[in-house]
Formats: sequence, C-alpha cells, structure tokens
Amino acid sequence: MTNFYVEGGIFKDLADPAPISGTEERYGPFPSEQEADKVWRARMADKIDICNHRLRVIKRDA
Repeated sequence: MTNFYVEGGIFKDLADPAPISGTEERYGPFPSEQEADKVWRARMADKIDICNHRLRVIKRDA
C-alpha cells in the first residue's frame, strides 16, 4: 500500500537539507497524492510570507 505525506519546515538556507529544529512539519498519511496535495497547498498558503518555508509531498510504500 502506498501512502503520501506532506513534510518540511523552515530552513536556514536552501542548501541545508534539514529544517530548523522546532519548525518541522509532517502531515499524513494520505491514501492519495491528490489529498496530500490539498494539504500541501493549504499549509504553504498559511506561511506564504516566510521565504525559507518549504513543504513537499512524499510517497512511501508500506
């Protein structure tokens, strides 16, 4: 079974692969990419003014 997650946070800079401690975000699992994408869009819109805020949809097989 495939699940989708929305993961990310606020990053010190775009070259750093890990978010700043305490800013990590994770939502899911979602059964479809479309459902995860809806959450991704809503969460990105909430922090649109923070230029180092990044989230992405991750696909994981169980």
